[in-house]
Amino acid sequence: MAIVDIFLLEALLNGVLLGGVLALLSLGLNLIFGVIDVVWICYAELIMLGMYGMYFLYTVYHAPIVAAAAFCIVAVAVLGVLLHVLVIAPLLGAAPINQLLATGGVLFFLQSAATVLFGIEFKNLGLRLPVLKVA
Repeated sequence: MAIVDIFLLEALLNGVLLGGVLALLSLGLNLIFGVIDVVWICYAELIMLGMYGMYFLYTVYHAPIVAAAAFCIVAVAVLGVLLHVLVIAPLLGAAPINQLLATGGVLFFLQSAATVLFGIEFKNLGLRLPVLKVA
């Protein structure tokens, strides 16, 4: 049964981690909409920039993975506060379509910036777990 050499543990952890990221995304969107009543559609782009930043720090500067993650969390939080002050705060009393257009503009800007800075190819941190052999 050499064909059944499955990366089961890695697949399970990848599923749990991806599910955790999606759960954090949905909870963040719910929290933002519930508290400040704004549809902040570029929320995922901030997470994307944090992940690309972590990849860049880990692969190019060889920073420890935990330090790269901590730095990117703080950097994305500062960027989020800056975007709130510059984009959302002036539009809190405005019509929802104006808020949607403003956050859509930020979304396209952040996506384009990530494409220019990091490219469109798939990135991998290269962290591998040991193979779990079944049977």
